Amino acid sequence: MSRDAIYRYARRALVWLVAVGVLTAGAGVLYFGTPHHASDASVASVEADPNVTVTEQGGTYTLEPSGRESTVGLVFYPGARVHPDAYVASLAPLASEANVTVVVPKLRLNLAVLEQGAASGYVTGSRVENWYVGGHSLGGAMACRYAAQNPEAVEGVVLYASYCDRDISETGLAALSVTGSADTVLDSDSYEENRENLPADTTVRTLPLNHTQFGSYRGQRGDEPSNLSYATAHDRLANVTVAWVRSQGDT
Repeated sequence: MSRDAIYRYARRALVWLVAVGVLTAGAGVLYFGTPHHASDASVASVEADPNVTVTEQGGTYTLEPSGRESTVGLVFYPGARVHPDAYVASLAPLASEANVTVVVPKLRLNLAVLEQGAASGYVTGSRVENWYVGGHSLGGAMACRYAAQNPEAVEGVVLYASYCDRDISETGLAALSVTGSADTVLDSDSYEENRENLPADTTVRTLPLNHTQFGSYRGQRGDEPSNLSYATAHDRLANVTVAWVRSQGDT
């Protein structure tokens, strides 16, 4: 084969590789750019609650206790390909019952791994005195990374169906880890392997929830039904989380 022929073949191969790369990237953007949303009813039920003020700006949701000053805040990172609105119902009891301001930020391509430092915009220069970070699934792991890098900025970490892949065991941070016994999405081996990354006094609870019941969405690949309704699951979750936040003595 002549040198010119080799060059032509190489150029065609490069064009095809670039085209495949562009198509793959486009498909990825389309996939992650179409997240799982909450049901309209779940968001509406919180908006109708006189004890919670719900605001939305650019896809970011903020839940505040109505008519009361809040000195405690939680920045909650959504799971991968899950919209912030999916956590309005499950996190609302923190605002209504524990006087916590909750921020669920909209992240680029709905991936917390792309914005691990998202909490910084809320915990610095805010009227809220004591901030926690947390998240669901991948979001929880990224919240832990933020806490590991900024232990002086937050009081603790709240993990839903997640684990810390960075060591925060000696930071002095408080930690709550809640998993679901019906969750078939969370990698249980990785969860166990990373348990030592949490402080020794971490509060660990297991509830009969599946993966999506930490929020209010459906369609999670690999998730199986639990025996609980979403409303009951959220009540069980609130019983644990509200009590834990109150026990920290900041509210």
